[in-house]
Amino acid sequence: MNDTIRFTVSLPKYLLDEIDSDLQNRGYHNRSEYIRDLVRERAISNQWQQQDSEVTGVVTLVYDHHQRGLAQKLIEIQHDALIHVLCSTHVHIDHFHCLETIILKGHAAQLQHLVNSLGALKGVKLARLTETGTV
Repeated sequence: MNDTIRFTVSLPKYLLDEIDSDLQNRGYHNRSEYIRDLVRERAISNQWQQQDSEVTGVVTLVYDHHQRGLAQKLIEIQHDALIHVLCSTHVHIDHFHCLETIILKGHAAQLQHLVNSLGALKGVKLARLTETGTV
């Protein structure tokens, strides 16, 4: 872990008020924790912008499991994607819908392509990629 450095930031009052309101709503104990998380989020976003960097992401899928052949197509796309599937979880939301989370590791462009392919299938109601990383 690097040494902690203190520095001063100048902001218009309305931005500081926005920070204070948001950090309180989110349960932060101080501005430093809040700002550290904002910077981490930006750093992770920057990693994802480098299309050739290896990243980790979580795909959230909601789909109609009564859609003929959909489960097989979902599996085939995952197997054909040259992306490392680290883990997946399948939950029955109700009689018609399933929720799956799939944790993936690979290049950012490949992960986004996979999510787009899954989301385009008939019967998929939601296909969302959450960008994750370590900074």
